[in-house]
Amino acid sequence: MSSAVAQVERLLNLVPYLRSHPGTTVGEVAEEFGVTQKQVAKDLNVLWFCGLPGGFADDLMEAHVAEGGAIHLENPAEQIVRPLRLSTREAVALLVALRALAQVPGLADRDALNRAICKLEAVTGEAAVVAERLSVAFEARDVVLAAVQQALADKRLVHLRYYVASRDEITERDVDPIQVALITGKAYLEGWCRSSAAMRMFRLDRVVAIEVLDQPAEPPADAVRLDLSESPATALRTDPADPLAILELAADSRWVPEYYPCETVQELPGGGIRVGLRVADPDRIRRLILRLGGSVTVLGPAEFAATVRQTAQAALANYGQRD
Repeated sequence: MSSAVAQVERLLNLVPYLRSHPGTTVGEVAEEFGVTQKQVAKDLNVLWFCGLPGGFADDLMEAHVAEGGAIHLENPAEQIVRPLRLSTREAVALLVALRALAQVPGLADRDALNRAICKLEAVTGEAAVVAERLSVAFEARDVVLAAVQQALADKRLVHLRYYVASRDEITERDVDPIQVALITGKAYLEGWCRSSAAMRMFRLDRVVAIEVLDQPAEPPADAVRLDLSESPATALRTDPADPLAILELAADSRWVPEYYPCETVQELPGGGIRVGLRVADPDRIRRLILRLGGSVTVLGPAEFAATVRQTAQAALANYGQRD
């Protein structure tokens, strides 16, 4: 089954592909894009409704399949098939992202990345100048990055002393490294944690010490890789329609915004912070608040604060306490 998002991405690539491969067949397109011929037929039917604003006959594309399966694309407006031009903002964002990616150890083809950066700089003019003033700083120490790079290259197990901010403790664990990922400006190690017997993400700037062991890295073949489309520490996906909870956190709970997507973070006297976060899952946020205990105050909304208070009172009642 093809999702709507996947189909849109495929259609955006399908039109220029058909333009540069006239007469290609349905079977060849299916093989190139990794879908079934039935799905290609559905995609071609959608193209009949794609084109320029207006919706008149000459504004829309026509995708015909001749006898033998050859595809002929007609009426592809020049505005649709011409190469895209990046705005200054888009070019700056792309250059900064590529330069950040170039800092990652263990890239498969660093030369290709550097060539792409040089070509982009040569054609973007002002954007290249602006991008020179911007950078993405990674907090991981050079020695940690170097050790991770060595472990990935040699396929070796690593031993980590790792700081867990949510528990304010340093743990020790052996990890089979798989890759380094950049997420929201921070470098993470994805690997199989033998202590947890599960895939985990480790922020490299929280690695207190690292040792590359002689033992080979052997992550389980059936290990389920993590979804890196969002931060590994992000526990929730939020929606603007979700209620906005306002919490005041003491200094020892400043780690919360790193694990939960907060819309606002305001500094308070004494090292505390006031955060606003969407309550997509009330039960999960309620458990978080109960876990923080005296380090958090719920300022609103009133209904949610009352629910937290009732849950806390019920828990305390089990210990013979009322307040």
